[in-house]
Amino acid sequence: MFRKFSIAALVLTASLVFNSCTVNKPAEQVRTITVNGSGTVYVKPDLVSLKFMIRSIEWNVNLASEKNATTTTNVINAIKEAGIDEKDISTVDYRISQDNSNNYPGRYSVVNSISVLIRNTENTGAVIDAAVRSGANGLTAFEYLVSDQTTAIRQARTIAIQNAQDAAALLAGASGCRTDMVLDIKENGNYTTTASPMLRNASIDAITPILEGSVSITSNVSVTYSLQ
Repeated sequence: MFRKFSIAALVLTASLVFNSCTVNKPAEQVRTITVNGSGTVYVKPDLVSLKFMIRSIEWNVNLASEKNATTTTNVINAIKEAGIDEKDISTVDYRISQDNSNNYPGRYSVVNSISVLIRNTENTGAVIDAAVRSGANGLTAFEYLVSDQTTAIRQARTIAIQNAQDAAALLAGASGCRTDMVLDIKENGNYTTTASPMLRNASIDAITPILEGSVSITSNVSVTYSLQ
């Protein structure tokens, strides 16, 4: 009887030890690799955004303001006559200040900044000429735009993912491993850049030539893969 009890106790003890070892065994750590990928697509722009400055300087603030108002009206009318719809013309800044520097000491400066959206890029040179000839004395911004970036962004993302896959496969292969499942994907934002336009001055009878630039749309991703 005592012998049977001892054997049963021994079996129970061994079972408890086995189960304890199984429960406390640490899980196998998953090996991973994280890589970055980038994709850029170049797109022909279909819009141009311009910002003109009309600046008037006089000793009398009222005279400066009146002069600026007249010139600005002339510039806006000239831009409209060049083929731009009124809804695509807007005032983006208006400032009155007295110059305390050595440039125009004591005189008042009135600045009116006008934004113009050109929907026909071939008309850009004519719009610039019309604004300048009617009194605009500054072109402070020139930017190419793309009205629909959906397709370009999709293409840039595809290239970025493929770029990340190639990098991961190369690094893993060089380390004697192989990539397995995708564990995480993060897109670090899309951004758009434009090539600087080339402007050349023209005579009074010629249209300012504009050499069209391009818009680049870029996607950046970070991808984590498990390794085999």
